[in-house]
Amino acid sequence: MRHPQLEYTASIEDALRDVSVVVLVTEWPEFKEIDPVWARTLVKTPTIIDARNTLDPVAWRAAGWTYVGLGRP
Repeated sequence: MRHPQLEYTASIEDALRDVSVVVLVTEWPEFKEIDPVWARTLVKTPTIIDARNTLDPVAWRAAGWTYVGLGRP
């Protein structure tokens, strides 16, 4: 394992459960297509940092998320 200090999960649902901040660092379709309303029900704090600017900021903010897109207003 390259980074033993990291926690790995088998599903997006497990990765989102009870987290304070989500950091998206990939453009893989399964992550681009996450429903922000559904994801909101899993996290502790609805904050997402979109490091690839791959998500729709309007949709995520409308779902109650604090959305930060790197390089975006």
